[in-house]
Amino acid sequence: MGIIVTGVVVVGAIAFGTGYYVLNLQPAEPAWEVYSTEGARVGDPGHNLVGKNWSGEPGSVSTDGEETSS
Repeated sequence: MGIIVTGVVVVGAIAFGTGYYVLNLQPAEPAWEVYSTEGARVGDPGHNLVGKNWSGEPGSVSTDGEETSS
């Protein structure tokens, strides 16, 4: 019985110590800064992605006369 109680106390002490250590770690840099590349940056995408008159609202731009190829 003494071995079991000792094991529980040791496991509790290890868990407490590990929790204290992990909570007090100071991260060096956020992941989004560490793994960023200059090639993935988009400053001003311009109008080439969706068109000059795109507002983001459905049905706000007239599409009369345009046909889709199928």
